[in-house]
Formats: sequence, structure tokens, C-alpha cells
Amino acid sequence: MSIKIRTATKQIEKRIIKIANELKSNPYKILPECAGDCASCYFDKLKKEIDKLKNERYCERIANKKGFLSALASTILLSNQKIPHVAFIRIGNENVYYAKRGKVEDELLMSIQNWDKPNLRLIAYQKIAKKKKLNLFSLPDKIICSKSPPEEFLNFLQKKFFCDEKEYILIKWREKEIKCCGEKNTVAEMKQYFYYPDFEKEIEMDAKVNTVECANKCEDCVIKDAIEQEVDYTQYLKGGISDKKFLDNYRKKILWKIEKKKVLILSNRCYGNNVDKFLEELKPREWEKEAINEILKYENKAVIIEQPSSAKLLEKYGVNIQKLRKEYYENKKREKLKNLPVIEGDELAKFIDNLARIYRMEGKEGVLRTIKEEKMDVKKKSISYSFLYALNVKGEEWKYTKMEKEFGEHLSIYVRKLFETEGEEYKKILEEMLREIG
Repeated sequence: MSIKIRTATKQIEKRIIKIANELKSNPYKILPECAGDCASCYFDKLKKEIDKLKNERYCERIANKKGFLSALASTILLSNQKIPHVAFIRIGNENVYYAKRGKVEDELLMSIQNWDKPNLRLIAYQKIAKKKKLNLFSLPDKIICSKSPPEEFLNFLQKKFFCDEKEYILIKWREKEIKCCGEKNTVAEMKQYFYYPDFEKEIEMDAKVNTVECANKCEDCVIKDAIEQEVDYTQYLKGGISDKKFLDNYRKKILWKIEKKKVLILSNRCYGNNVDKFLEELKPREWEKEAINEILKYENKAVIIEQPSSAKLLEKYGVNIQKLRKEYYENKKREKLKNLPVIEGDELAKFIDNLARIYRMEGKEGVLRTIKEEKMDVKKKSISYSFLYALNVKGEEWKYTKMEKEFGEHLSIYVRKLFETEGEEYKKILEEMLREIG
């Protein structure tokens, strides 16, 4: 316990003197309220000693000694003194101030001079409680001495350490449930308010964390042992880890065990080995399906994706998404053209065949782009217009003469057939169109 000294501010001095005056007026307030039926009570004896403090000379003499009574006497005497300097120690996130006097132990002075703080107040009683085997419970306005935790004290803890998070450590103590989910160690914080050696023996604990929920009715749940694994609270009960860190570690421990299982998990929902249901939720694009099915087929460990994103799944397994997409559409194009015959002929034959193939691969946008890039004579212009007319493309008419448009409309009959036929029939239609062009 690192103790430092500083000049007392008016506010600090005023606060300490206020406590001193309260204890001078009623020193018996430091005596715990009895909630038992003990044959003899240590605090009855202490009460007789406190009676003597009304004598100022006796009070001054006791203040020069050590122990609980001396700390009380020293604090009472502060009611008529100036406090130019104070000592302070760091407890948690705050500095705790008190006036050092005589030989009295620092922790006793600090505790009694901060009697209005129930967690600090209890420090002064620790040695007494341990030596006399007493159970003490500190509330905002009093301390209770009782064989078992009083109902009002448990209600106080419930209210003080209220938690409404979805993830928490559940402490069940005497039928009362206290949820812990803070940035600190709630059990360590709670212990500042009581001295009860049997606390850890009596409580039941459970950890609630968001890991995975069931999205598929499996005959045997392969992750059941991971989710229901025994929790080790040893480090937590020693105060060595915060609530949230403990919950985070516990969640990771569950997930580490799940990762070794062959299951499909999406958005914290487990689909077991139901690939169809998993894909229904994942909603992969057409060009992603084959690669994803390969991953799901050969992966022997858990497939875990935080959100419904097929791209995230593919990235996780090192798949180049852009390359995959390109290959898919190239294959689709080849698939569309595989039943078309090889056309050998003059420039017009190849021009018509090229436009027909481009339509199958890229649609009318591809046809329009190709036409715009082509240098054309009258015949090619009539052929071009026949494709535009067959595809109902508007806005290009002004580029063609009346004759080119009329002939193009006539040729569009063949163009529509080229879009629908394959093999020798395709070749036959193209030859008929060429004869018509002449």
C-alpha cells in the first residue's frame, strides 16, 4: 500500500472533520447491527470501551496507541483540530484521503475517516472479523453482523451491481442472482462490502456468452461438448481478471473447440452439416457456387463466417474472387457458342456470324458497340440495321438511308432465326441470308 502526503484542501479538511463530528456525536454508529443470537458479542465489550471515550483525557490517551479503538479516538479528536496535511492512497480509480495521527495503523485511520463509504469502512473491521470469526456485511448506512448474509444486504448487492447485458457471469447466492458484466472484476468489487469466508463455497456460478445458436435440428449435436464444457472460475475468483475479459476468454475457448468440429456456422447460427440450409442463408452468386461447394465438401473443420457473405468465405480460403468471376463468365460464353458451327466464307459471312455470336455472349449492348466500331459499306450497313431492328434498338435510325433500313428490316427475319438456331440449321440460315444479300 503506497502512502503519499499532500496539503489538505479546504474540501478534504471539511469532509474529514464532518465525519469526526458525526462520530463524536454518535460513536456507537461504528458498532455493527446484530442480526444473530450469539451467546456473547465482541462488540458489546467494544461498546463499553467506546463509553469511556466521552472522557477527553482518556480519548487522548487511547489515541496514542494502536488498534481499532485508537483509530476511532484519533478521528473523534479531529473534530477540534486543524488538518494542514493529509495522507492518501490509491484504491481502484480514486485517491482516498485521511489524517495521520499517532501510532494508529494507516488502514484503520483511512477506513474510519471514510466511514461514509461502505466498501472502505469495512477495512477497519477485517482483523476483528477474522480473529473473532464474525461475518460482517457493509451497507450504505450501517454494518450488520450476522451468521448468514441478510436479505437486505443481498438486495443491496443486486441493485449496486445490476447488469442488463446479454453476456454475463451469473452469481447465485442464497437464492439471489447477481449478474456480473463490468469492466472490473465484480466479485472482487463485491467482496469489499462483506467479510464472509464461506462466500465461494456457497455460491453457484454460470457464464452466459453469445457463441452459437442452433439453426438445424441435428440427430446428434457435435458441438454440444464445446458449448457445455466446464468453466474454470479459479482465476476470476482470485480477482485476476475482469468480468468482460473472463467472458471474452470463455467465448474464445468455446469457439476454439468448435473450430475443430466439422460444422457450418453463419452469423453465430450453427447449421450442423446441412449444406443446403447453409447455402440458402449464405445466398452465393451463381459464379461462386461451385468453388464454395468444393470448400464445404473437403473442409474437415468448422466453417465459420460472421455474416452472410459468400465473398468473405471465399477470401478466407484464399480464392481470387475476380479471377473466379472472370473464368465463370468465360466458360458461360464458351458454353453458349459450343453448338455453333465454324463458319468459313467471305467477309460478310464472318461479319454476320460475329454479330450473332456477340449477341449470345454480350447481348444487344455488345452488338451495338461492335457496330459502332466497324467501318461499313452499304451491305454491312444493311446487315447492321437488320440486327438493330431484330433487337428493337431505337435511336440509331438516323445513321441509315431509307434503302438500308428497308433492306435491313427484310434481313431481320434471318437474324432472329440465327439467334435461336444451332449446328447445321444455323449454318443453313446464314447461307440463306448471304444469298439474299447477294
